[in-house]
Amino acid sequence: MSCCYVLDLRLAPQGVPSATYTYSILREMGPGETMRIWSPDEPTLFMAQLQNHMRHTLVWEAVTDGRGYLITLHIRGPHEPLALADTLRREHDDMDACLVRSLALVGAEQWTAAVAEVARLDRTLRTHILLENELLAPLAAREAQEPTSLMRREHDDILVQLDAIQEVCQVSKGSCGELGTWLGLLAATLNKHEYREEVSLFSLWERASDREGAPLLDEVRRRLAPTAS
Repeated sequence: MSCCYVLDLRLAPQGVPSATYTYSILREMGPGETMRIWSPDEPTLFMAQLQNHMRHTLVWEAVTDGRGYLITLHIRGPHEPLALADTLRREHDDMDACLVRSLALVGAEQWTAAVAEVARLDRTLRTHILLENELLAPLAAREAQEPTSLMRREHDDILVQLDAIQEVCQVSKGSCGELGTWLGLLAATLNKHEYREEVSLFSLWERASDREGAPLLDEVRRRLAPTAS
């Protein structure tokens, strides 16, 4: 891969966060392009922020000479599909965004639009949970028995909350406040749940996906495709 841009974070404008500064340049680049970045700091957190900005389309590696880090990152092109963990992180991001939109619509008392957005969230979240329970959980059931069991229990709690939210959506728009309460509870639950999954299970699932090969990843994409935004 040829490198089209070299960025030295030591020269970033004062007061501008490194991730914000780098993203302002990355968003002007196209799929398939590559950048090299010199960073004086360990880049894991910085790259996590960039991945969120770029919807997990970055492939990166870093080397150090003891004084700083040279990061080489590549923006996946249209024919370079996301890896498993990045596919799931993007799904988390999309569900979180849908929940935020639902809360905003409830706050604005736009009942019809809020119920439609909640229905979209419900379909996506149930599909996601089913995928993880049926297809992905068995991949790490032995290596991560407790995190897998905790994930399943939290999935059950989330499904109970979704059922309660659906019941609220069946009544009149006078229950906007109650819907907001349930959505707030769901937001708190998902925040903790998604973090635990990403930290404890995603890397194990990724390695298992590498062993299983393309068929597993293709099945994940097939199952998520009907709910993709």
